[in-house]
Amino acid sequence: MSNTLFPSGATALSTTKRIEWIDALRGFTMILVVFSHIETLGFEMPRSTVNDFFSQFMMPLFFFISGFIAFRAGEVWNRQYFTRQMLKKMRIQIIPTLFFGLLFAITVFSHRYHETAGDSIFMFFDNPSKLGYWFTIALLAMFVIYYTVSFVLARCRMSIRQIVLAGIAVVLYLISLAGSSTIYQFPVARWFSLFNIMLYFQFFVFGNIFACYQERIFRFLQRPNIIGSIILLFFGLYIANSFLKGSSLMNSSVWKLTSKLLVEGVRYLGIMSVVSAFRHYEHAFSSNTRIGRSLQYIGKRTLDVYLLHYFLMPNLTMAGAFFCKVENTVLQATCSTALALLVIAFCLLLSNFIRTSPTLAYYLFGVKRDKTHTTPSNNPDSK
Repeated sequence: MSNTLFPSGATALSTTKRIEWIDALRGFTMILVVFSHIETLGFEMPRSTVNDFFSQFMMPLFFFISGFIAFRAGEVWNRQYFTRQMLKKMRIQIIPTLFFGLLFAITVFSHRYHETAGDSIFMFFDNPSKLGYWFTIALLAMFVIYYTVSFVLARCRMSIRQIVLAGIAVVLYLISLAGSSTIYQFPVARWFSLFNIMLYFQFFVFGNIFACYQERIFRFLQRPNIIGSIILLFFGLYIANSFLKGSSLMNSSVWKLTSKLLVEGVRYLGIMSVVSAFRHYEHAFSSNTRIGRSLQYIGKRTLDVYLLHYFLMPNLTMAGAFFCKVENTVLQATCSTALALLVIAFCLLLSNFIRTSPTLAYYLFGVKRDKTHTTPSNNPDSK
């Protein structure tokens, strides 16, 4: 992959060759998501210490990666390209979400929670979480904003576009401070999971800007003591916020705002720490190593795993009750990790089975069609 610098300082990202450590990072983040759902949905228990720690930056990291891979320095945002990108992204995000989301609602969800099929479908549309399928809806909205800004400001410098995107992210975050209960009073906000869009769009923009200036940023992070200071500050803010959560100070609006700022600080520092680690040890996550190939394989199938893993989530409430009583962090983390990897393995098996049909692979997983339209490409249509 070329690292040629453009006049604006942006690094050219290849439109054909994948970045191996980014794919590995996507795979790692997908494992964290399934791990978290094993505990909260499978065990039906509060987040453990380990889960709470990773949850600080897990979803922000996913949106960061999406913004990172969305950036292409050489894109020409004319009307034709804008229309093609918008239609392609809508196909990739909407069709799979509706198909698997509604199928999950009328089968697994309705059976597990003793709801009628009609009520389950209503909950899918009206509930902001979309029974778990909110991520693709929120991500689609972020791409729509990104594509629109890029098209409208196509004649402007890259830095101007990014300033506008950052401004939109700040405004959306400030609105989100009103709280989810306030925002979700409006049906349209629930339908499109607007609170999550407002809360997480900043990380999509952060990933996009990071990709643009990644060469400069990584040079800065490689300076002596920089990454060490970031990691120490990350743990310091995490501990400070944990202290505030259990403190009577949280009754004060000032300290509540302070806690929110601490949370955002933890998220950004967590992202930078994890991204720096994967970039620094990229040789360990390359296709030449077993762990690299495994993480990359999951990373290339994140959409598949995300859409399918809810169907395979175990119902182990008794295990959750046991862990709440025993409070053995190591045992719980080990069991949750093992189950998460097992669920992911079955998701990949099911994904490969569905992908035997080029048509299903194209519409349900966004797989690129080859020129002959007979077999799907190995790489998911992630752009």
